[in-house]
Amino acid sequence: MIKFVIPSFKRYHELKLKSLTFLNSHKILNKNIFIFCRNDDESLSLYVSLREEGYNVITTDVKGIGLTHNLITEYFEENEFIVELDDDLIDIVDKERNSIESLSDKLDEILSIMRHENISYGGLYQVANNLFMSACQEYTTDLRYLLGIFRIRRICKDIVLETNFSEDFENSILHYIRDGKILKCNWLCGKTKNYASGGCNGDGRNIETEKNDKVFLSEKYPQYCRLFQRKNQRWDLRLKHYKSKK
Repeated sequence: MIKFVIPSFKRYHELKLKSLTFLNSHKILNKNIFIFCRNDDESLSLYVSLREEGYNVITTDVKGIGLTHNLITEYFEENEFIVELDDDLIDIVDKERNSIESLSDKLDEILSIMRHENISYGGLYQVANNLFMSACQEYTTDLRYLLGIFRIRRICKDIVLETNFSEDFENSILHYIRDGKILKCNWLCGKTKNYASGGCNGDGRNIETEKNDKVFLSEKYPQYCRLFQRKNQRWDLRLKHYKSKK
């Protein structure tokens, strides 16, 4: 059975009410769920108490979602497929905004494609918008941005992240460089609240640190992305169009 991995920081109650409730509603066994939390979290004892319910709870001093991603890579076996999800995932919906009936069935379908196409990284569409989602093919394998809310990846020890606040972009770029393709499921979308308080991604995140990471990626991988400034003054990246490599 595939393992489900959830990094969480200062959001114990969000984790319990949202992601764990979602997984349990799809009959995912607690023993297959791995929660990575911080030793300096004031809710550490609550996180650790989840072990009594059969969850795997891993405590660490590592800070930031990028470095936590690297820790997760070290923790699991090479070539093992895992599902990573945010601690505040509420649901997964289709382009009509209907909840999926079976998470396991959808994962079997996605994993079958990834194994057949030798793809190490896959994820969902970033926003539940029928117009946008309907305009896309159900699956694409070219270079696309994959939001970290829910993603499937094969453990590749050679992929090590260098950013903490742009790891979604860095993951997409590095896995594309490695495999020549990434899988995006354009007919499914995760429901959550972006930029909610707390969370591994929010620890130390601000406009400046976010900009620094994006400048770094734009300078290191200029052939794959470019830096631009949004109307709200936030700096962002846009991936360049690269088709999948056969």
